[in-house]
Amino acid sequence: MSSKSVLIKPSLQMRMSFIFLLLLGIIVVVTIYFVQQATYKHARAQLLSHIQTSAGVVQDNVEGRASALDNGMATLAKDFSMKQLIATAKNDQRSLGSAMSNYQSRLGADIYWVLDKDFTPLIAAQSPFANSKQVVPAFSKATLHWFTYQGRNYLMRSIPVRFVETSAQINAWVVMGIDAKKLFTPHLVDLTDMQITLFGGNASVLLGATPETHFVVGSRQGEIAETRGLHSLPVNSTSIIYSAFELGTWQGESAFIVLSMDEDDAFLSNESLIGQLIFILLAAAALGLLGATLLSREITKPLHKLIDAARRMRAGENVDSFPNANTREVETLSSAFSDMQLGIQDREAQIHQLAYFDELTHIPNRIQFSNHIRGMIRQTPECELIVLMIDVDRFKEINDTLGHDLGDELLIAIAKRLHNHTQNKGFCARLGGDEYAWVGLQEVDTRPQDVAQNLLSVFEQPFKIENLVLDVDCSMGIALYPQHASSLQGLMQCADIAMYSCKEQHNPFALYNDALNKHSVVRLSLMSQLKGALAEGQLELHYQPKLTIANDKIETLECLIRWFHPEHGFVPPDDFIPLAEQTGAIRHVTQWALRTACEQLKQWRDKNIYFSVAVNISAIDLVDLSLPASINSLLNEFDLPPSSLTMEVTESAVMGDPENALKALNLLRDMGVSLSIDDFGTGYSSMAQLKKMPVDELKIDKAFVLALATNQEDRVMVKTLVSLARNLGLTTVAEGVEDLATLEFLREVGCTKAQGYYMTKALRADELIAWYETFTEQGLASCSQ
Repeated sequence: MSSKSVLIKPSLQMRMSFIFLLLLGIIVVVTIYFVQQATYKHARAQLLSHIQTSAGVVQDNVEGRASALDNGMATLAKDFSMKQLIATAKNDQRSLGSAMSNYQSRLGADIYWVLDKDFTPLIAAQSPFANSKQVVPAFSKATLHWFTYQGRNYLMRSIPVRFVETSAQINAWVVMGIDAKKLFTPHLVDLTDMQITLFGGNASVLLGATPETHFVVGSRQGEIAETRGLHSLPVNSTSIIYSAFELGTWQGESAFIVLSMDEDDAFLSNESLIGQLIFILLAAAALGLLGATLLSREITKPLHKLIDAARRMRAGENVDSFPNANTREVETLSSAFSDMQLGIQDREAQIHQLAYFDELTHIPNRIQFSNHIRGMIRQTPECELIVLMIDVDRFKEINDTLGHDLGDELLIAIAKRLHNHTQNKGFCARLGGDEYAWVGLQEVDTRPQDVAQNLLSVFEQPFKIENLVLDVDCSMGIALYPQHASSLQGLMQCADIAMYSCKEQHNPFALYNDALNKHSVVRLSLMSQLKGALAEGQLELHYQPKLTIANDKIETLECLIRWFHPEHGFVPPDDFIPLAEQTGAIRHVTQWALRTACEQLKQWRDKNIYFSVAVNISAIDLVDLSLPASINSLLNEFDLPPSSLTMEVTESAVMGDPENALKALNLLRDMGVSLSIDDFGTGYSSMAQLKKMPVDELKIDKAFVLALATNQEDRVMVKTLVSLARNLGLTTVAEGVEDLATLEFLREVGCTKAQGYYMTKALRADELIAWYETFTEQGLASCSQ
């Protein structure tokens, strides 16, 4: 009978089953091997961690007993009665012995000695030991000291006794010891779940141990490894796991504690775990094989259709229908493909919304605003555009006062008004924070200023936010395309520069011009050079005297900073101080000014010239609570009294963060530093707030003083401020005194001090001394020359 060999090509189902079983078999073997290794490694790591923790517990316990003994002995050594008993011990040992027994009982000590300065025993609970002169001082050191005495081992501590505490001479020694057996107790075994043994002399001497320790005298101590880490050692009929840790000294050598436990208890058997793992993996293999068989049978029919649908989706096509199948899995896959397509479409819409619309206000964002301008320029390159950059004034104060939630509501309300107002007249967007922007075509006979004025009408009506009525102002910067810039970036930059310039000048809007840009670039350059200018000595302090009106004497000066730039020449403080405050560089400037003023004061005092100086500090300095410590350090360094310094701070600086500002002011006042409110009358402080300020002086702003000789309203205001200060117990300084008539009026109303060009402008230190010498000789007559 002839036979015919038939080569049967395996089906997809068979091939999937075979590959699945092969892979699963490999996974089972590899998993068992690595799980076994990992389990053993993990068990060792846990055991080592447990031993290290237990060693820490033992060490803390022993060190705690030693520390308690040290503290008690320190009290004993300082007890005047004990000192008397020790001093008279040769005549009255019984009283000293009674007192020492009392301390021994209270401190839990087992032995004690009291030795005189020559280490001769005065009294002891036990007979004295040899080599006292060598070992007793060592017991006073922080290290744990173990000592064998009469066959027993003790934790020893000693302390010198000085009859006069400040004396360097030691008059006696007190030595106490705790029996090691009391330190290694069953309680420690319960805490650590380990047996504890203390060895000395390279593990040759057993000093102490818990009751059921694995080590006994003479039992293979020489084989014990005195290092951390896990070690194994056969002891008797079992094997133990142990680790050694250094714990003080014994007879000049290191002492070690050995923490041990039975190896059988340390490592649990992994056999049951591996058996369970094998069973689980085999069960999973069987279920997987069955699932693979069923899946492969049903998947092949609609598979190609799903692949085709996926390819079309990848190409961006919209698939109208997905193939049906007679299995739930494939049907679910088809449904998932359909849901995925809908999800992709939804996500694309969400991404578009997030990418081009502001998340808070839902109006266009910076990206869409930029794209809109690019589109306008691309469609009509010859067009003329007006770009407005809008910034909400004092929004940070609103946010800090009312909270971020109400701040967000205000931003939303502003966005709605801008959007509704400009729907058919341009394109509005929120750029971020409290900044908005508007762009539109510049029509014939339409000035950019008119457009800005029209947008300002949005802010004419107050905003009502949760029963609060808020009057909100804004600052607008205007830039024109292509007049000011031909690129988007340049156009936005020009509008931004114009906006910040109108903020500085307190105008509602400003049109960009090249001078603004140059000014901004120069100021930015100056800020980058400010730190170097401090190091290179480009900054100077000038001093303007303050005339004490009652006696026509100069006792105080104000420090005024001057920057002489090698390229730009004199840089006014108003040009760099505000930017220094914005960037935080003002801290470096203030520290420099304080050090320079203190150094100058020291030089003058060495020449018997005594002034006090006033230094201006900004709002940023004021809320820096490290400033008082820094000033105190400078006063100590230059040996100056606190009264030689006055800190001048503006009303607005205190009002910006009253809580922290008042903390700093109180710290300075407690140090003895004088405090002055600068530019008083121009800020927003209330009488209630003023009463809280620990200040000594009010400076009346020069705006009320310059026209004092002729302006009746200014006279009334100054007279009122002086009276107010007097009633509050404060002195007053009037700035801007430029003529004798003004000075005489200030004298008449009782103003304390006067400062201004009538006396002199701010001078360098050497110029000031020359002027001061002339003033001292001629008095006010020299001021009229």
